[in-house]
Amino acid sequence: MIPDLANTEPKSENSKIVPAASGTGFFVSKSGHIVTNNHVIEECDIVKTNFNGNFIGVRILSSDRINDLAILKAEVVPKQVYSVSDDDVSLLEDIIIAGYPLGKKVSAAIKTSKGSVTALAGYGDNYSEFQTDAALNQGNSGGPIINKFGKIVGIVAGKIDKDKIMKKQGFIPEDINIAINSSTILSFLDLSQKKIK
Repeated sequence: MIPDLANTEPKSENSKIVPAASGTGFFVSKSGHIVTNNHVIEECDIVKTNFNGNFIGVRILSSDRINDLAILKAEVVPKQVYSVSDDDVSLLEDIIIAGYPLGKKVSAAIKTSKGSVTALAGYGDNYSEFQTDAALNQGNSGGPIINKFGKIVGIVAGKIDKDKIMKKQGFIPEDINIAINSSTILSFLDLSQKKIK
């Protein structure tokens, strides 16, 4: 089950209306633990998930700003839990990204895109990440990246900042999207284990 983290509300110091953000996550336990990106929930006062058509509040149990990961807890029992692969991706491996790009502006249904692994390191030779040419849109963040065996091999992190590359390198990159490796996810879950029992 892939929950839609579609009703996150940024912190506000007064009662004025503030914009909401959206992202994706995936269940890693039958007890309702969800993995997503730290940047999906960072700076949010209230985080909710859309589970079977109902908005349910979730607790943030642990987050890792450096690796852009977070684990949340919802009081639900998901029908399906995803298994995170023990092996990282290989170059040119086919992958599928699932999530809720653009929130409900397009539709409330899960949307997928296919692509391949285009590099085994992220920006700046960060080997806790990999690159893919699979299409990403706003709201895909935190979504699972699945291999042909149905295992999680990564989590969507985002697109490479074209402006940053343009300033430093003088060219505009296309279809370079960043994902977090399964080994990094597993390390994060191991470190958070006391909080998710």
